[in-house]
Amino acid sequence: MLVAGILVAVMATAPRADSGRVTPQMEAPKEARNLSRAFADVARAIGPSVVRIEVSTAREEGTASGIVIDTRGHIVTSNHVLDGKGPMRIDIVFIDGRRLPADAVGRDAATDVAVVRLRTVPRDLVAARFGDSDVSEIGEWVLAVGSPLGLEQTITAGIISGRAPVAGTDGGGTRSYLQTDAKVNPGNSGGPLVNLDGEVIGLAALISAGPGGSYGYAVPINRVRRTAQALVKFGRAPHPYIGVSLRDVRELDSTERSRWGGELPARGALVSRIWNGAPAARAGLRLGDVITSINNRDVPTPAELAEVISSQEVGAQLVVGFVRSGTPRALPLSVAELPSGTMAAAN
Repeated sequence: MLVAGILVAVMATAPRADSGRVTPQMEAPKEARNLSRAFADVARAIGPSVVRIEVSTAREEGTASGIVIDTRGHIVTSNHVLDGKGPMRIDIVFIDGRRLPADAVGRDAATDVAVVRLRTVPRDLVAARFGDSDVSEIGEWVLAVGSPLGLEQTITAGIISGRAPVAGTDGGGTRSYLQTDAKVNPGNSGGPLVNLDGEVIGLAALISAGPGGSYGYAVPINRVRRTAQALVKFGRAPHPYIGVSLRDVRELDSTERSRWGGELPARGALVSRIWNGAPAARAGLRLGDVITSINNRDVPTPAELAEVISSQEVGAQLVVGFVRSGTPRALPLSVAELPSGTMAAAN
């Protein structure tokens, strides 16, 4: 037995006969090492501010992600995370394993944003740093952070692939989402999209999968910030609106162009419906007008126009630039709060 033991030890430590046939030693380019280091640094920085949210009701249980937004214990997540029926239990799990109960503060279905608050606020709570999603660029590196598929906190990397317009049905027009190819899975909802400066620029919200692959979509953090602040302060979020449905003039075919008069500008948001009694109707906008600017700021697409309107305070006074029958015009318009219930569109 002793001889056998010695033989095994010698075989384990002796070099293999073909030890020279191994892959060559490589040296990573400096740029690649720097990028890897940046990913790791951002992951360490954002980790304490990202939580797993466990929601349970009498009928079901689910997990999602959330972001600590202040040191008073407020955490933002996706509204659909709290979309269960009846009483619910909300538990917040931190990266260090601490588990604390929380209560819902407010929810907003239109923006898919919700806020919960810890019942007991730790003294070492770390709030995430928010960036400016308006200046985030297509092609910029981002990390998606969260607890997908019930796992512990995970990190995936990708770029901002685009800004995707999503049509609304409430008279508020379309809303723009940040599109990313960073892997987003069920459970990532409510987690942050983070740039390499360690700033949160989006709230993971949607997944689109198809034969060509899948993309994740995040609510721009500027919209999240406005909604979350209103939910914390009032328990609800007022939505500014002007009361129109819009079409991108670049997407109109020749038949549609003829229908709307043919003298349309190359870019802009064509007014295809107007809600009765809405700010647009009161101001004098008409079907077929093409909105091209707000307060002298170009708004070449419906999604960009919607972003400008959604960033306004209710009651804000705007100057709307538009083209009617080939002639540039402008008129004043007062932003109103989107009313509840169904509005009737004017013919």
